[in-house]
Amino acid sequence: MTTKGEAIAIGIAQMSTVEMASCSHGVVAKVKRCIMERDTYPRRWGLGPTATKKKQMKETGQLDKYGRVTDATPSDWKNSYTDYAAPTGTSAQPVTEKTEKVGVAAAPPVPPVEMEDVKSGSEEGEKKKRKAEVENEAEDAKAERKKKKKEEKKEKKERREKKEKRKSKGGDD
Repeated sequence: MTTKGEAIAIGIAQMSTVEMASCSHGVVAKVKRCIMERDTYPRRWGLGPTATKKKQMKETGQLDKYGRVTDATPSDWKNSYTDYAAPTGTSAQPVTEKTEKVGVAAAPPVPPVEMEDVKSGSEEGEKKKRKAEVENEAEDAKAERKKKKKEEKKEKKERREKKEKRKSKGGDD
């Protein structure tokens, strides 16, 4: 929905609310039906400060045509910009033949929670502990959804087989 309460589309969630709260990017929902007419609102993607700077750097040759880091890229861009489509998923890397062939990687790895931080009761330790708990809940929820989906599939198959048996018995009489 828009902030005005207008319906945009109907979709199926791909993450639980716990996962949505803890993730920084990714696919949240799969669109099933688009309700709002196209071009009702002006397109605003790519007009932010980072996107504008990236477009300028592409034009001047500091980034390649796909927006990836090259040898001509300034070090401040390499240090500050996080490219989620980079092969390692952690930061921007200069483009080489090897990195071009690799493709898109998963989200950046989450650093493990160190028990010393958690035991000390520091604020940072508490944040790490909460983050780890949220991630564990998200993994549990994902596993539960998979299990439920498998069971539903199995039940559907059994119903289909029963229906086929009834049909075949009815035809023999």
